[in-house]
Amino acid sequence: MSRLDQIYIYPIKSCAGISLDSAIVEDRGFPLDRRWMLIEENGDFISQRSTPKLGQIRIDSESDNLHINYAGKRELTVAFDTSPTKKLVAQIWKDKVEGNWVNEQSDGWFSELLGRPVHLIHMNKHVSRPLLKPQLPQDQDFEVSFADGYPYLLTNQSSLDDLNHRLDDPVGMDRFRSNLVVSGFEAFAEDGWKKIKIGEVEFLCVKPCARCQVTTLDQKTGKASKEPLKTLATYRKQDGKVMFGINMVALNTGTVQINDPVSIL
Repeated sequence: MSRLDQIYIYPIKSCAGISLDSAIVEDRGFPLDRRWMLIEENGDFISQRSTPKLGQIRIDSESDNLHINYAGKRELTVAFDTSPTKKLVAQIWKDKVEGNWVNEQSDGWFSELLGRPVHLIHMNKHVSRPLLKPQLPQDQDFEVSFADGYPYLLTNQSSLDDLNHRLDDPVGMDRFRSNLVVSGFEAFAEDGWKKIKIGEVEFLCVKPCARCQVTTLDQKTGKASKEPLKTLATYRKQDGKVMFGINMVALNTGTVQINDPVSIL
C-alpha cells in the first residue's frame, strides 16, 4: 500500500527538524516550517552550505515556544509570537524578503555559537513572500516560507533504498531535509508525478529538487564527505543538476497524517 511514512518540519531554516504524526497543510508550508531564519549582517541567508554546525542545533516546540539546544550550551527559548520591534531585509537566492527581527538575546546566542555576528528573523502571518513561478497555475496565488524555493518537498523511501544499495555507507533520509516521505512506490516513481493526493489534500508536483552539498553532511556530526552526491551524479543528473525528491505546492488546505494513503492523480 502506498502511504505517507514521515512528516517533518524545520522551524529554523537549516537547523535540525522535528518529526510529526500529523500536520495542517497551509499555503506557505506546514505551520512553523522554515518560519525562522538566520541571516548575516548584510542580509544574506545562512544555511548548512556555509555553516554545517546548523544541523546539530536541535529544535523542540512546546506550548507557544521553540526550545533551541546545542551540546554544551544553555537552552534558548523563542516565543512563536512576538511584537516585532523592527524588520530586517533578507536575501534568499534571488528573493528579497522582510522578516521580523526577534531580539538581542537570540542574536547573541547564535552569534556566540557561530563565531560571527548574525541575526534571527521570523516570518509571521504579516510577512509575505509570494511564490511566482511560470510552472504554477496563474489563476491561484501561492506563498512560500523561508524555504529555498517551494513550500513542500517530498521524497520516496524506495528512491533512498535504491541509492543506498549503490553506496558503501548508507545514508539517512535526514540528509535530504524533506517534509513528506512516502513509501509503497517504485524507486524514482515521483519523477513522473504531476498531481498527487495525500489524505484530504491535493498537491501539485512542480519540479524535481536539485541537490547541493548539504546532502554530503552527516546531520548528527556535521562531518562532510563526497557521498551521496558523487554517486547520485552518476545516474540522477538533469540539465547539469543532481535531482532527488520533488518540489510541491498545496492546491487546498487540510490535514495530513502518518499512514494516510497516497494517490497519483
